Amino acid sequence: MLDSLAFLPTAAVQEGMLYVRQKMPTDVSELQEIADYFDATYVSGTVRRLRPAGDGLLLRVRRTQPLFPPHVWNVHQATIDGEERTNNVCEGWNNAFTNMVGHHHHSLYTLLHALHQDQAVVATELVQDATGQPPAKRVKRSLQTHQHRLQNLCCDGRKTIAATLTALGHCVRLL
Repeated sequence: MLDSLAFLPTAAVQEGMLYVRQKMPTDVSELQEIADYFDATYVSGTVRRLRPAGDGLLLRVRRTQPLFPPHVWNVHQATIDGEERTNNVCEGWNNAFTNMVGHHHHSLYTLLHALHQDQAVVATELVQDATGQPPAKRVKRSLQTHQHRLQNLCCDGRKTIAATLTALGHCVRLL
C-alpha cells in the first residue's frame, strides 16, 4: 500500500502512513526498514537530537522535514484532473528525437536537420490544434480503464482512509 499513498489527498498522507504501519506484519524486519525509510524520506521526516543545553540532562530533539515532502510526489489532484502523473511525455519526445536522428555521435548538420524536422512537426500540430483538429492521442483501452478506475477511487470522498488505501492497493500497479 506504500505506492497507494501517492493517490491520497496530500493532507491525508500522514494518516495513511500510520494505517500502513498498523497493517504491516511485525515479524518481517525488512518491511519495517522499508516503511521507516519511506516515512523518513517522503512523509514525516526524521527526528534529530540537538546539542544538550546547559547541564546536559535534558534531551532536546527536533523533527526535520522529509527530503521529498508529499506535495512534491503526490498525484491525487493530477489523477482527478486527468493530467500526466509521470514524465513519460519527455521520455517519449527523447525517444522520437533519437529515432529521428538515427544514430549516435552524429554531426552538427544532422542534429540541426533533426531539430528543423521536429520544429516542423510541432508547428503542424499547433496549426491543427488551432483549427480544431488536435492530433489524436492513441491510448490503450486498458490504460484508459485503469485511469478511470483511479479517478473514481480518488474522487470518492465517502470512503475512509483505510478503505481507500485497500482499494488503491488492489488497483495500483507499478508498470
